[in-house]
Parts: sequence; structure tokens; C-alpha cells
Amino acid sequence: MANAPLKRQPLAFADWSGSEYAAMAGSLLRGRVHQGPNPALLKQRLAQVYAPSEVHLVNYGHHAIEIALNAFKCQRPERVEVIVPAYICPSVVQAVAACGLRVRSVDVQTDLNLAPADVQAALNADTLAVIAPHMYGCPARILEIEALCDAANVFLIDDAAQVVGVQQDGRLLGTFGDVGVISFAQSKTIVSGIRGSGGVLLVNRPALADQLREACASLPAASGRLGPWADFLWNHVGHVYTGNSGYYLSRVLTALGREPPVAAPAMRISHLEAGIALAQLGRLDALVAEKVRISEAYHRAVQACPHLEFPQFAPGRFLARVMLLLPEGADLDDVRREALSFGVETRTGYSAFVSPGAQASQAQAMEQRLLGVPCRPGMTQGDVEAVCAVLDASIPGAVRR
Repeated sequence: MANAPLKRQPLAFADWSGSEYAAMAGSLLRGRVHQGPNPALLKQRLAQVYAPSEVHLVNYGHHAIEIALNAFKCQRPERVEVIVPAYICPSVVQAVAACGLRVRSVDVQTDLNLAPADVQAALNADTLAVIAPHMYGCPARILEIEALCDAANVFLIDDAAQVVGVQQDGRLLGTFGDVGVISFAQSKTIVSGIRGSGGVLLVNRPALADQLREACASLPAASGRLGPWADFLWNHVGHVYTGNSGYYLSRVLTALGREPPVAAPAMRISHLEAGIALAQLGRLDALVAEKVRISEAYHRAVQACPHLEFPQFAPGRFLARVMLLLPEGADLDDVRREALSFGVETRTGYSAFVSPGAQASQAQAMEQRLLGVPCRPGMTQGDVEAVCAVLDASIPGAVRR
């Protein structure tokens, strides 16, 4: 294959500097993994950024969604349905189900976000809330969706899980609607770890403040964080050097009669992971700028690759992940295998979720054609062009539509 990269092009799940490692080492050396002052300091810093929204720290973004939905249920118990996009992180659907509510999926546009007109068409007397993510950081038309929800007396969760510190319509994403949600898990803007490493519930409506403050205050303290921390270091930060332990870990657990790790219940963020998040927050401008730079590099490279598209790109736009669109009919698995043989790591996106009676042709089509590509810090234009050249050459003869 011509134009194959001269070096391995790995995925990256976090952009960590010496500040993050120093925060991590400080927590471990002092024996303060779970308890310490970092959560309070992080809450104070985020409250300054997101004022006047009220900030509450939890261990998972989807637990923040559950806390909000349970509060909404108390206020409007007769409503039982939550609208979500059909292209969505599965943990969101699971959070809705965990609250005993019915999920109604709505198809997405080519930018992977909800369209206001489709939200309006889906609203009905059973609608309790709408969850509107900014998929991979691409801003949804959240101001219009907020106006629709206000007019229909429906709650809105501004799901900014994948983006921190980015504005739309003069407001920070996450501050629209009744509440906002942020996650600190892998491949987000701020990354402190994996499996319960941290999330934020932003309370944007003062009328909900007392109820949600009480719910978050009742959460137990963090526990059991050393295992996920080691997992993240090995498999998501150091995997380029160590390989992935997931297969071997599952074999060992099976031999010992132990089950693989499962999602932790709702609790507070740990001192260790709040410290890492503080270090990331201190570098926020640099983190966002680097992602913008890499996205623009991909946009330039794709112009020379007839089989590739970059549907979420816009000049100056932050994207937590770069997701390229393959031609209709291309086989994702075949392309991934071929790319990996030339040193290019890739990953698929989310699976489409289609609720009973709904249609989601766009989400289902995008699921089959979107491929996540390396967007690690420090990539050069040459690195990006090599990645695109390998992918483009992996699908000869494909029909572009």
C-alpha cells in the first residue's frame, strides 16, 4: 500500500502532562486515594467556571443523569417518557431505564445531534424530559431545543459529557435547560480515569437546587478506586508500551471464580481523581486548542482522500474525537483490520438505539460507516495525512455518496 505511515499511529484516551502525574503521585504518596481536599477544590473551581449554575460532583456522568431524572419524576410523576437521540452512549439509555422510565429515541442529523424539529415532533403528554448530547463535542442546536422544552413544560438535560469550557450562543455547553452533565471518563475533554472516575451535575434551574443538593449530599464517599486507576494507566494511558491487559485480566478473574468489574453505584468523586481533574482543568485552554488543531489537520487531509468525509467538522470547532465517515457499503471490520496492519489504530462509534415503534435510518447508517481515528496530542500534519491515506486506500472501489 502506498503512503503507509512510517510509524505506529495509536489511539489516545487522555492528554496528560506532568501536572496530572504529579497530582496522582501526590495523592498516592500521602495515602489519600479516596478522601481529601481535592473534591472541594474542584467543586469550587468548576463553580467559578459555570456560575451561576450550582455544581455537584459524582463518580459517573450517567449517575448525574439518574439523580436528575429521579428529581424530575417527583415533580411530574404522571410523565414516563424520556427523549434521547438514536445515536447515543448506551449508559444514557441505561440511566433512563434505571429510573423506571421509558426511552423514546429520535433520529439524528449528519452531525449526530438532535434536530429541534424532530424533538418537537416527538414531544407528547407523556414526555418527562429530553436528553440532548453534544455528540463528541459537536454542539447541538441546544438553544432551540431549550425553547421547545420550556414551551412544552418538559425538563431538559444538557448532556455536555464530552465537552468542557466551550460556548454556544454565548453560553457554556452544559448550562442550558434544567440541568447539565459532564463526564471525566476516557476520551472526554477532561479525563481523570475510567469506570467511575468522575462526573458533574450542573443545576441550572434554581427551583431544583434544594432537591438536587440534598440528593447529592446523601451520596456515599468514594471507595474502590485503586483498581480502575491501575486499569486506566495500563490500558488507556500506557497501552502503547504495555499492551492491553483486558483479555488476560478476564482470564485471571475467571480462573479465580471472580466476575469482571461492573459499574460502581452512585457515590462521590475520589480525592485522587479530583486532583487529576484539577490538573486537567488548569490546562483546559491548551487541551481544547490542541483538539481544534488536530481536527483542522484532518479536515485538510480528507480533501485529498475521495473515500473519506468528516461530517462533524467546522472551523475552530472542538471535537473530543475525530470520527471519519466511510463510503456506503464499506466494511468497518475489514477497514480496521487493514489499517491496523499498517500501524493505524481505529475504533468504532456508538451503536444506534432504536426504541419500539421508532425509526432511525440516519443513526443506523452512521453506526455502520463512522470510524474513530487517532487524535492524540502532538500529531503532525504528516501523521494525519498518513492515517487518512491508509484508510482511503483500504476501501478501493467503494462508491462515495
